[in-house]
Amino acid sequence: MNAAKILGLEEASWPERALFAVTMCVMLSLGAVGFLRPSALSSALTGAKGWILTYFGWWFILLGFVLLIAVFAFTASRYGRLRIGGPDAEPEFDRFSWLSMVFTVGFGASVLIWGVAEPVSIAQHPPPDPAPVQGASVESMALAFMFIHEVFPGLAMWYLPVAIAFGIVVYTEGVGDYKISSMLTGIVDEDRIPGLYWLVDLAALVATIGGISTTLGFSAQTMSAILGRVFGLEATILTYAVFALIGVVFLGDVWLGLRKGIRNAARATVVLIGVAMALLVAVGPSLYMVELSLDATGVWLSNMFRLTLYTAPESGGNWAANWTGFWWAWWAAWSIFVGSFVARVSKGRTIREMFAVLVIVPTMFTWIQHGLIGGWVLAPGYQEPVAEAMASGGNPAAIATALQITPFGTVLAVLFVFIIAGYIITSLDSAVFMISAITLGDENPNARNRAWWGALLALFGMLSLRLEEFSAIESLSVTMALPFSLFLLLVLYGSYVVARDYVREGEDEMPQSDPQTSRPQSADHGVPDDD
Repeated sequence: MNAAKILGLEEASWPERALFAVTMCVMLSLGAVGFLRPSALSSALTGAKGWILTYFGWWFILLGFVLLIAVFAFTASRYGRLRIGGPDAEPEFDRFSWLSMVFTVGFGASVLIWGVAEPVSIAQHPPPDPAPVQGASVESMALAFMFIHEVFPGLAMWYLPVAIAFGIVVYTEGVGDYKISSMLTGIVDEDRIPGLYWLVDLAALVATIGGISTTLGFSAQTMSAILGRVFGLEATILTYAVFALIGVVFLGDVWLGLRKGIRNAARATVVLIGVAMALLVAVGPSLYMVELSLDATGVWLSNMFRLTLYTAPESGGNWAANWTGFWWAWWAAWSIFVGSFVARVSKGRTIREMFAVLVIVPTMFTWIQHGLIGGWVLAPGYQEPVAEAMASGGNPAAIATALQITPFGTVLAVLFVFIIAGYIITSLDSAVFMISAITLGDENPNARNRAWWGALLALFGMLSLRLEEFSAIESLSVTMALPFSLFLLLVLYGSYVVARDYVREGEDEMPQSDPQTSRPQSADHGVPDDD
């Protein structure tokens, strides 16, 4: 058996084999530095993140606002009725499976990790004076910023541009190969700039791996902290063992494929989240949780644009860049992988349906989750211990301490470990599925190639346990996101060009008939009636 067959590259072209080899070499080199010189890698990544957020934090804030407007305009237009895969495409997944996959892949363990860390951190270190919202308590302000960053408008800004572009260009119009570079078809001819498409795919793979590695790093360190602090176990060794077990489950999922593997893992994770939130309401400071959630919701909804565009230029610091700029960079790093995956599992759905499942439904779900988790850790008796733990041990220590001081916290901790494991499995499954698909240009890549990419991502997850500072993991996504930020504008414009031409062609192909008896343009090629 030759090397190409072992790597799942036997049917790949030479450019695709080169794409696999170069990406693997780049990431393995970075991984080798991390294992051999973790302090040097931590210092380099943290320095890169600080420089990018200092000088380009404003760019991510502006870009997010522009993308938000563009996505709403596209969805509300007649192009919002375009069906992914064409007018005759049928949905591949039931609604619960579809929503579960989109939610667990798109949001990951950050709901738990940052749901604890961000509100407490902002409450302890609020925005500089003058405050963006006068009269609001620091706790309500902190939770309102959490809603901005991970509920809305964060949900609408970053994944949808790629999901719309990939769905329309690759599935509905059928332009180009199953690659990220295909989304440039409507605006750049591949033959005019030789090698451009290959470089775009290379950058997309590196950015995707950087983004997913960030969440795997969050998850690994948080799992280690929970096992060590809550259960008093040998955390690092046990976390390696848990990752090994997750790897076995992951390999089984790889062979089961998209319909059984990723779908079932996602559904189980969503059910566990519901159970954990119900238990948290039962054992936590429930009255405070509900009241703070409502108050913060008022601050959030009344000042959404103010908080979204807040930059605090008069303060001379980087508070907004270090929060909103960081979040938007992280979303951007994830957008390539999540957007293309959402398009893949949304075949047979319209753009407006995809908007609903990626924005409207998750907005309600994450609003409830973050309201409960934020109210829990900001409550009197909880906030100070969690803040002290965060100051000494970082974000993973914060969530572990919150569990330690909560009644029945060990039960919650078990649920949280399973939820994090579920997020890791679904993120690994979906990430390697799309990374392999992009590499091979194949909608259904072979299991051998996916397994190699899975091994690489698992390596980066374990690498995070050797990094000295949790902030180094955060830095990876920001560093990878900057070069790809402009690409998001290009692909959104490219999807508009392709959608416009596609609809026009459909109109030209419609048979001419008596205008008094013909139906209106609801019969557009690929534009179904609104039911």
